[in-house]
Amino acid sequence: MVSSTTRVWFITGASTGLGSALTRSVLARGDYVIATARSLRSFDELRQDPTIDKTRLKFLVLDVTSPMEEIMHVAEEALGIWGRIDVLVNNAGTLTYGASEELGAEGIMKDMKTNFVGPMNVTNAILPYMRSRRDGTIVFVGSRSAYRTQMIGVASYSSSKAALHSYGETLAAELEYFNIRVIIAVPGGFATKINAPKRSGRPLEGYEVVRDHMDNTVPKYVNIPKGDPALGMGALVDVVRGEGRAAGRGPPPLWLFLGEDSMLDVRARVEKLQSTLDEWKDVGSNLGLPVEQLSA
Repeated sequence: MVSSTTRVWFITGASTGLGSALTRSVLARGDYVIATARSLRSFDELRQDPTIDKTRLKFLVLDVTSPMEEIMHVAEEALGIWGRIDVLVNNAGTLTYGASEELGAEGIMKDMKTNFVGPMNVTNAILPYMRSRRDGTIVFVGSRSAYRTQMIGVASYSSSKAALHSYGETLAAELEYFNIRVIIAVPGGFATKINAPKRSGRPLEGYEVVRDHMDNTVPKYVNIPKGDPALGMGALVDVVRGEGRAAGRGPPPLWLFLGEDSMLDVRARVEKLQSTLDEWKDVGSNLGLPVEQLSA
């Protein structure tokens, strides 16, 4: 049995990158983890690590793009392990890089299915159990790319993450009635495999300059120093558990910006919106119907 002072975490995309770092950080705090990924073989590194307490770690196969029935089956299996899920972390993600017209809707939907529809289905599969207990925490691992959208080649990824952010914000308002907390983690650049994407899409005539720009920009971006996944996920665990850096700070925030680069991009977006709002407010103001028409 799991004591009332510890938490059971359900983490998607837990075999590599931020998911693996989060799994290690959670276990180091004494909590329990149900780690999921598309293949059990991808957990070999975690399974063979002698420093990890395997009695508090279970592995399950989960492809977040699977039909809802399959996701619900995994959720039921997970709940049968330790009897509850206290923290759901929607971390699994993919990055498709390319010009939006060359990718087309079909190419962009690959990211949408994994980064937006998948987390929504996983959340809906576990929510009934959290609502019945009137307790729980749901974490969506978003991206600063949802704010840094004017970068050539990221339309697919940034759109899917922006949709995830918006969904999480609305869900937070809906679940407040059930004492279920929502955190949208917004990491900047961390040293994970997702930082080295390959350009996709069907080459179209006239896009040669755009493709050259992407091919010259991405390698430089990949080589920029990145954040430490262990430190970033350690901060997330602090916030969920209310300890460490987050000790004494009250309820967790709706948005958790991780990394100085994330904060810089968000500030730049806020400043640009404010500047545009101030400059063009006279054009968009005073557009209401006359009072006599409203009272008619």
